[in-house]
Amino acid sequence: MEPDVSIETSSMIRIAILPIGEIPHQTLRDYYSMFHHHHPIPLSSISSFYTEEQKSPFTSLPWDTGSLRFKFILGGSPPSPWEDFQSNRKILAVIGVFHCPLSPDLDSVIEEFDGVCKGYASALVTRCFGFFPCDSQVIKAKKRRLGRVQKTIGDYCLLAGSPVDANAHYSTALELARLTTDYFWYAGALEGSICALLIDQIGQNNPALEDEVRVSPLSFELEANLKLARYLCRRELSRDIVELLTSAADGAKSLIDATDRLVLYVEIARLFGTLGYHRKAAFFSRQVAQLCLQQDNRLAAISALQILALTTKAYCVQSRASISNNSHINEVGSRNADSGKMHHQSVVSLFESQWSMLQMVVLRDILLSAARAGDPLAAWSAAARLLRSYYPLITPVGQNGLARALANSSERLPSGTRCSDPALPFVRLYSFPQHSSQMDIVKRNPAREDWWAGSAPSGPFIYKPFSKGQPNDSSKKELIWIVGEPVQILVELANPCGFNLKVDSIYLSVHSGNLDPFPISIDLPPHSSKVVTLSGIPTSVGPVTIPGCTVHCFGVITEHLFRDVDNLLHGAAEGLVLSDPFRSCGSPSLANAGTVPVEQAHISLSGKNQDSVLSIPYETLKSVLPLKPGGRGDPTCDLESLEAQVSGP
Repeated sequence: MEPDVSIETSSMIRIAILPIGEIPHQTLRDYYSMFHHHHPIPLSSISSFYTEEQKSPFTSLPWDTGSLRFKFILGGSPPSPWEDFQSNRKILAVIGVFHCPLSPDLDSVIEEFDGVCKGYASALVTRCFGFFPCDSQVIKAKKRRLGRVQKTIGDYCLLAGSPVDANAHYSTALELARLTTDYFWYAGALEGSICALLIDQIGQNNPALEDEVRVSPLSFELEANLKLARYLCRRELSRDIVELLTSAADGAKSLIDATDRLVLYVEIARLFGTLGYHRKAAFFSRQVAQLCLQQDNRLAAISALQILALTTKAYCVQSRASISNNSHINEVGSRNADSGKMHHQSVVSLFESQWSMLQMVVLRDILLSAARAGDPLAAWSAAARLLRSYYPLITPVGQNGLARALANSSERLPSGTRCSDPALPFVRLYSFPQHSSQMDIVKRNPAREDWWAGSAPSGPFIYKPFSKGQPNDSSKKELIWIVGEPVQILVELANPCGFNLKVDSIYLSVHSGNLDPFPISIDLPPHSSKVVTLSGIPTSVGPVTIPGCTVHCFGVITEHLFRDVDNLLHGAAEGLVLSDPFRSCGSPSLANAGTVPVEQAHISLSGKNQDSVLSIPYETLKSVLPLKPGGRGDPTCDLESLEAQVSGP
């Protein structure tokens, strides 16, 4: 199996493009780009391969309209066991490229190039090109060219079955290579000369034939399905394509070679992605990542991590860092509650999608891949998303494991590292304490029901708790602060998990840059919440924008937006979230998140890690029933760290 096959593949000449020596990444991309302009070469631009005296096998060669098609294999590829059966699978040429300023020793370049060429036995032509050479490198290459040409002629004489002619050219090459101190090619010519002498002596003796390599024909069938699917994909015949890809996926189970399965899954994922079936593409991309993780090496883990990162959008678990359009994020956050449920960082959307367990598996695989790949920031981000979004579905043992993963990852990160994905705690805006000069002094008149109406404004402040004729809109706070005077905001922090949470520092996140916040540290016990006062001093006149708080926890700095928790609370009010992190803190209780009374409840457990789940006595459960819609019941006995929610039928 091989990637990127099509109907036209059989008409393409394969050429391996190999980097030799040290080449900067961007420079290598520039060198590669030069070859992409020569995929097709018109036959009209090249001379005929045959003279008039020779009989050409091409009786109808379209010299005016035809073309040669080249397929450049960047980085090369391993030989195919089907090369003798399908000639287009052979690498017929090898081109090496090297950057002369970083490869001053041409001998080592040639040695490396000849070494890699040995892996392409079917190559008829090998060329190595150097770019930006210095004067000493140009001159030296010209002196050695004649000797190398003689050695190459000897090689082809040997391939043509004429060892006597080959030895004559090898002898000339030996003399020229010795005079120009071209020792590597001198050794090659000497090797060829010995081979020519040996073959000339043994005559017609045939070496023992090796056993024929047997390969299952199933890979041909699956490759044919992929070729047809790619051809039909141009016509957007999605139904037929899905049938072909489904058949190919079923056949993957019978493939013995893991490399064939990997290539098959890659091609299926690419074709599903072309059709717009992003979740199917993500599924097969995960299969590719699983095959990569089966290889116990860092490069395979890096590949798995990159592949899994491409699937996070389809599974709605992508990192904030993967979303470049910040204005789109702000737009989503400012919409109503229904739009809030679609926000990618909202727990609401994760639980509402009814596939939370699959999302947890994806994040767990990303965490595992990042750890093996040596990417501590990616590992921290995955563990943070997993813990923050799915803590109600994770056992206390699992929560502690994720906390350790966050701590271990932060130890490998530089001090002050920032991550776009917040972990814990949950942070919401609680209230604005009022400055004394912000309040109107109004005398109560018991004879009037609206005794506060008609109060006159006092002072320069536009925020007054008893504004005339205006309702108190708690969702939008408008205040006037004075430059140089301390201000305070109350926020509530929640730790709904079963471990002690140490917040190294938390302070107001000020995007407008005209307020100096004061950080504080705080410890949150398991399943607890706390209201804290955050303060700062305005430094210049102008609007102050405070979208959330900056938190230093688990060794990494993150920004916690009030908007995200607002979306979460909207979902909690509508019964779309398994657990409200603020209500779940405190004493253990059972809650009815449904719309009908709960009179009976039966709990059963399935799956792994059942030994990590606390037992629930039936009498304890029965003692809190019945539960009305939205009601909560506190068990009379001690249920250590127990949190359970039971919905009505």
